[in-house]
Order: sequence, then structure tokens, then C-alpha cells
Amino acid sequence: MLIVVALFTIITGAALMNHSRFGESILATNLAYDIALALREAQSYGIAVRESPLAGNGFDIGYGVHFASDAFFVFFADRDGNKRYDGTSVDGVCIVDANSECLKVYKLERGNTILSFCGTMAALGGGAECRNFLSGDATLSFMDLLFKRPIPDAFVRTNLNGSSEERYRSGAVTIVSPRGREARTVEVFQTGQISIR
Repeated sequence: MLIVVALFTIITGAALMNHSRFGESILATNLAYDIALALREAQSYGIAVRESPLAGNGFDIGYGVHFASDAFFVFFADRDGNKRYDGTSVDGVCIVDANSECLKVYKLERGNTILSFCGTMAALGGGAECRNFLSGDATLSFMDLLFKRPIPDAFVRTNLNGSSEERYRSGAVTIVSPRGREARTVEVFQTGQISIR
């Protein structure tokens, strides 16, 4: 009886120790899919005929996702056509005014954070320009991933390129679990493909 209880205790202890890691993995994966879903929504709105929810813009605007913080990201409508986010959000809340581009703010919860976002250079063999919140590397201050009809391609914009310059062949966002044990990356290629790894 004593041997059975000891074996049961060991097995239960091992299962409970692995449970938190399994939970972190699931939450990190779910968050990566939430980001990919927001990007798919922007892609769908941007290349379909969807009227702007903001007054006076009709059907000819792009939609995108803006990354500048490790705690939230913004779904936006590109009202002025410059292929980047010009709206305002404070502490993860949209500031709505006559020129607002902010449509929705997605807050990261349960201790998950954005570890980094990077743009991979378009030149063959080109490196990446990143903002890494852990190491403090701040080459980029923001990254916008935008879709606008009639082009199904993604526009990757940062503080280092203008509205007409195609500097990047892809943009990637890496999220990390609370203890830093699980990380997932969502990548958007210039062709419009969205993948999770």
C-alpha cells in the first residue's frame, strides 16, 4: 500500500509540474491565433468592398494592425491613405475624434506580452530590423501591417520607410508567455500569406 501511494504521489507531482508549462503553451498559441485572426480581419476588410465605419471615407480605405507596445495592438482603418496608423490610443484605449483611425484595441492578458516585432528586408539575403522589448533594441518604434484593395499584398510599414517605399518582404510579431518559456511568431509576408510558427 505504501508503494502504491508513493508511486501515485510521484506521478501526480510530475503531472502538476508539467500542467503549468502546458497551460502556458496553450495560452501563447491562442494569443498567436488571435493576432493572426486580427490580421485576417484586416486583410478581409482591406481587399473586400467594406464601407468605412468612420464617417466620410466610403469604400476606398485600407485596414491594418498597428504594433508599438508590448501590452496591446490596434486594429485600424487608414483614413488618410498613407498606409500607416495615425490614430491615438492611450493605455490601450482608442481616442476617438474626427480624424481617428483607431477601431479596436486588443489588450494582451494573463501575463503574455509581445517580445518583439521585426520587418525582414526586401533585398535578397536582407536582414531584419526589429524592436525587442526584452533586450531594449529599438531600431523600430512601430510596425503597421496593412491591406488595401485592389492589391491583395500586405504593406509593411515602420518608422524607417515612407508610404510608397516597399522596404520589407515580411513583418513578424513574436509573443511570449509570462515565464518566457513559450514563444510564438506570427509572420505576414508581402504576398499576403499569414503564418504562425
